[in-house]
Amino acid sequence: MTYEKAVAYLDSLTNFERTPRPDEMRAVPLSRMERICRRLGDPQRRFRSILIAGTNGKGSVAAMLYSMLRESELRAGLYTSPHIEHLRERIRTWTGGPTPGERVHGDDWITPEAFAEGVAEVRQAIEAVRRETPSLPPTYFEAMTALAFLQFQRQGVEVAVLEVGLGGRLDATNVAAPAVSVITPVDIDHTEVLGNSPGAIAKEKAGIIKPGQCVISAPQHDEVASVIAAACEAQGAFLCAGGRDVTARIARHDADGLQVSLTGQRGIYESLEIPLLGRHQAMNAALAVAAMEALSDAGAPHLVVERGLSRVAWPGRIEIVNDAPLVIMDGAHNAHAAAALAETVLELSAGRRIHLLIGMSSDKSVEEVGRALGPLAISATCTRSRHPRALDPMVLAKRLGPFCQDVHVMSDAPDAYTYLLNAVPPGDVIVVTGSLFLVGQLRALLRQPNVGVRRAGAGA
Repeated sequence: MTYEKAVAYLDSLTNFERTPRPDEMRAVPLSRMERICRRLGDPQRRFRSILIAGTNGKGSVAAMLYSMLRESELRAGLYTSPHIEHLRERIRTWTGGPTPGERVHGDDWITPEAFAEGVAEVRQAIEAVRRETPSLPPTYFEAMTALAFLQFQRQGVEVAVLEVGLGGRLDATNVAAPAVSVITPVDIDHTEVLGNSPGAIAKEKAGIIKPGQCVISAPQHDEVASVIAAACEAQGAFLCAGGRDVTARIARHDADGLQVSLTGQRGIYESLEIPLLGRHQAMNAALAVAAMEALSDAGAPHLVVERGLSRVAWPGRIEIVNDAPLVIMDGAHNAHAAAALAETVLELSAGRRIHLLIGMSSDKSVEEVGRALGPLAISATCTRSRHPRALDPMVLAKRLGPFCQDVHVMSDAPDAYTYLLNAVPPGDVIVVTGSLFLVGQLRALLRQPNVGVRRAGAGA
């Protein structure tokens, strides 16, 4: 099987990322993923894992953990979704020990050959399960998750960081038996699948908590915190709460990132440099460090924490990619993420005029995002990504109108970005947001020679 045929096979499976079907999504049984893994020899049991659920911040915490693991002597894996630019970036492994010098873009992605070989094996397991229960065909995400497990086993990964796709209790990643579980801030999102209240959504997220393990939780709303605490008590799990048991103090936040001091369960980490933007990343770092500490009775070596956090990259999340005009890209698509982006933009823009370039998926709330970001901007240009779920930019403009004084439509996203980059005065700010699919498509432009790039890391 070639890489192209492997991708074609995956595309033939039911893909809820492309076409959400809430009734079917709620009906996906975890037992099916267990059967797929059993036919593959249960690769998820061949390594320790850290499982991360939450509404916002789970990808950032995962990236921080993986970056720290890359600075240790452990063989590490990372599984995330969705991808920003390339499908292979979802499955990463590092088996070479601490990385000297600059990291190379894509050096840890699963190779095309390993991808194709793994899909061929996963396909056999999936088709066998499909024959057993033809009314419940396996999905794209289940196949990708099984492929990640198989790759981690083949690469001799010792610790894998797994980002939950949706929810937690029934997510395909939840067949793992994690040494540590992390729950990032829980808010209202995916209500058609997870429920309409923070408490109902928290119950789904808390489904990743396993008996006797360590659970790291971000500061949460009272209703959410109660659900997580009750789940930990029921499972006999130790709860480490952000803001109470682990803390973060920000010494500096500017266009180059954060300088923070963290207090973990087993150590104090002073003057850490984190090249990510947004004050919320300080607590994300505290959660990641707490999870690293929980992996070993000896805690986390300070050098591993310091070097790992200083070299973390998480593209498309409040990322500066150009200086004049200042261009910030962020995939914020719900109220919580939009509020964090608004706070950061206000802090970094220093009174400069702000322009939005926005595209959203049809299942997201334009009003929530517009309420947070619209009043900050003097103009908003509505566009769309290539993704099938992209909202018609004319519809987006109409719904965004009440929140922004000047709304335009340019349907072709690359054209819209290039136009704004050249038309906006150098002292202004462009914020590209609303969808990771949009951000991923436009980030690909950064590697073209005629488009300005702020620094090498912007293409990572």
